[in-house]
Amino acid sequence: MINARAHILIVDDAPLIRGMFIQILQKCGYQVDTVENGQQAIEYVAAKTPDLILMDADMPVLDGIAAVTAIRQLPHTQHLPIVMVTAFVEREWVDRAYTAGAVDYVTKPVNWDVLRNRIHYILQAKHAEEALFEEKEKAQVTLASIADGVITTDAKGYVEYLNPIAAKLTGWHNEQARGLPLKQVFNIIEENSGQPIEFPIYICTVEGRMIDLSEDTVLIHRNGKKRFAIEDSAAPIRDRNGDIIGMVLVFHDVTENRKLTQKLSYQAKHDALTDLWNLHEFNARLEKVVNHNHRHDNNVENSVLISEHALLYMDLDRFKIVNDTCGHEAGDQLLRDVALILKKQTEIHHGIHQVTLARLGGDEFGLLLEFCSQQHALNIAYNLRANIEKFRFYWDGSRQEKGIFTIGISIGLVMITADILVSHESILAMADAACYTAKNAGRNNIHVYQKEDAKGLKQEIQWLPLLRNNFEIENGFVLFYQPIVATEQVLSSQQTSHHYEILLRMNDGKGNLILPGAFLSTTERYNLMAKLDQWVINKVLHWLTQHPQHTEKLSLVHINVSGYSMSDKNFIESLIHGLQESHIPPEKLCFEVNETCAITSLSHTDYFANELKKLGCYFALDNFGSGIASFAYLKHLPVDFIKIDKVLIQHMLTDSIDYAMVDAIHKLASLMSLQTIAEHVEEEEIFKQLQTIGVNYIQGHWIAPAKPLYLDNFNP
Repeated sequence: MINARAHILIVDDAPLIRGMFIQILQKCGYQVDTVENGQQAIEYVAAKTPDLILMDADMPVLDGIAAVTAIRQLPHTQHLPIVMVTAFVEREWVDRAYTAGAVDYVTKPVNWDVLRNRIHYILQAKHAEEALFEEKEKAQVTLASIADGVITTDAKGYVEYLNPIAAKLTGWHNEQARGLPLKQVFNIIEENSGQPIEFPIYICTVEGRMIDLSEDTVLIHRNGKKRFAIEDSAAPIRDRNGDIIGMVLVFHDVTENRKLTQKLSYQAKHDALTDLWNLHEFNARLEKVVNHNHRHDNNVENSVLISEHALLYMDLDRFKIVNDTCGHEAGDQLLRDVALILKKQTEIHHGIHQVTLARLGGDEFGLLLEFCSQQHALNIAYNLRANIEKFRFYWDGSRQEKGIFTIGISIGLVMITADILVSHESILAMADAACYTAKNAGRNNIHVYQKEDAKGLKQEIQWLPLLRNNFEIENGFVLFYQPIVATEQVLSSQQTSHHYEILLRMNDGKGNLILPGAFLSTTERYNLMAKLDQWVINKVLHWLTQHPQHTEKLSLVHINVSGYSMSDKNFIESLIHGLQESHIPPEKLCFEVNETCAITSLSHTDYFANELKKLGCYFALDNFGSGIASFAYLKHLPVDFIKIDKVLIQHMLTDSIDYAMVDAIHKLASLMSLQTIAEHVEEEEIFKQLQTIGVNYIQGHWIAPAKPLYLDNFNP
């Protein structure tokens, strides 16, 4: 029996009848209260609501029919069951009772077994109705509260319901949209082409399958002005027999996420300073062109597909004069101005050729002209040189020297044809050699690559064979370490080397060790950074594995990783596998990435850092403060340490702005619960200022110089 101490109110003017009700119903487990007339019943229900009322019809003061009518006017009584229990059997009384709001009619004398079962089933039905109502209310509240838009339709695709988010995004109110075709309410197009998308209702309502629309779907608001990038899915609605009775469509607004994704994708392929294509994207396009020609070489049937392409390697002349005279800010502005000139002059060739203009690094630019003859490429090169030559750069910095400068541009040209069966790296080196020859001929010249130009490659190009050779020999590269010391321990006798950074040196084959600054640009240009990073990491892990006593005492070792490696998923997978195989505790490893690389490839940095932090590794931003956007992007990266840019550290004593920037960086890091490291600390006075600011760690020659990574050099 469903009673659960159900509360029943007896309304009858006869004491004997009330007593019998009480005796019988209490035996059934019900809680029973009684009143003597209709007016008392109304007052009782206004004060507290019973689960069921047994109401006599003929009573003094106020009869039962009038009482039922009045009770139904009270709030929260629409689902309260009222049963008339009376001696009146006339049709008029029965009709009046049901019209007033009674749910059942029992005549006296009462058959108590019948009444007992009627009460049970009425309460059971009430309980089921309340449960169903609560579920419906919960479903309605849920649909109204979720952040996704929800639209339901019937089996023919006509709208039945929109939740508030769906109404907001489509511009249709629920009442307005009900009964309309889905395509009228849910107006979607393809983002890139702008073509309408016909929603495949048939797949859901007939075939019974789920639908996921393409990732470039855009929803058009009813007013035609608002547009929302959306992700959505739809599924059939089935009844208890499995028959399809409609469809539910769920979608959410991803406009901001899509904008951010597009922005990050753009940043990953473009140079942050000039907004031209970057070296990575330029290399990818050059490689594609070279591989295309290689595939069709010696294939007579496809000879028509073999085409000439031109590569222009451009290096600014007299750029260093501007940079040294007026400072880096002027140099950056000059590069932006030159980029605009080059872009404007090359845009006129779009449609004739497939054009890729990129900044390759420093003051060097690359131009790839697909399907272009040598003569046409020379004409373009002469035009570019003429426009750069007549350009006048004016600088009026507040603290730098003023001046009007003229510059030039040296251009090396290489034709990419079917008979040049070399890699894209070699072609880029050939163009670089041709550019170097143009510079040697007096600058502001154009030179078409000749085989003998290879003899005139710059020192940077000469590093390439040495780099490749050193990967194959023992001690081609050498690892050093430099301690990172907690500020409060710098002057302490307890200073240790349990926290340090790994530094790289290259053997020149003549007994000399070369600093990374001399060869890293070549390593980057020829896509060797991931290989070099992997070599360093493998060497460090192997060394730590071979020296378990040192590893046990180790607090943290910092290892640098380039932006090129972070964007290489194969590198990341190999790194994670190597960490797991080495069994070195991940919490003893901290991976550093240059701040500029992190910002220009934020999505890759975020993915790299999060994958390693899942294992327990730490993550640091190196050279922090070298970019204006540092503060804006810092909160998006899972950073543990900030290494403050060495230029700011070195000028703290003489430049109040640099001091203020170091102070601001440390305060910001503290607010975000990050640790700061000042590197390149070369004198005690700088240390004292850093100590005053509260920087957490110190690194530099004044603390301890870098030493080779051999066990006997450690003093843990």
